[in-house]
Amino acid sequence: MKLTAENIKENYLILIIKLLIVCLFIFLLTHGILKIIEHYNVSIGNSENKLTDYFYIITTNSYLRPSIILLIPIVGIFTNKKIGWILIQSYFYFLITNLVFPATQIDLTDNTLILINIIGFLLLLLIIILMNKNKIRNLTYGIKKNELISKNIIASIIGISTTIILVMIKNNLI
Repeated sequence: MKLTAENIKENYLILIIKLLIVCLFIFLLTHGILKIIEHYNVSIGNSENKLTDYFYIITTNSYLRPSIILLIPIVGIFTNKKIGWILIQSYFYFLITNLVFPATQIDLTDNTLILINIIGFLLLLLIIILMNKNKIRNLTYGIKKNELISKNIIASIIGISTTIILVMIKNNLI
């Protein structure tokens, strides 16, 4: 996709979604690296083998896990084929399942938390609906209307599976 003014005007929705993913990736990667450095400075300090200490912090903590998961849609951004659409879409399904599962355990008297969860869910649902529009799915990624259900099922399975794998990792089941 060329970055001309006419092309940007025609494909502004997918460009905004892609830019959102890239900005989120950069933010989470920077945040994770800063947390690793802070962890190193607080707990380990000055040791002789800094590289081993950093590697130990990276492997025992989950500071980089969000940015690693964001590699799934990043690969999809640079692939303007059906698999790219599936990877981007699967990330939003992942976010929805990651938002819904903890929301089942919130206190129903906390209206602010309920409102934040509803707004987050609706924004993610809006992005999924925008990704399913003809302008994005067919013209950019070549997904015809009769393939849409199967591609959405594949994307949702990938997103839900990613959530389940993360839950298993957090509970030390893997």
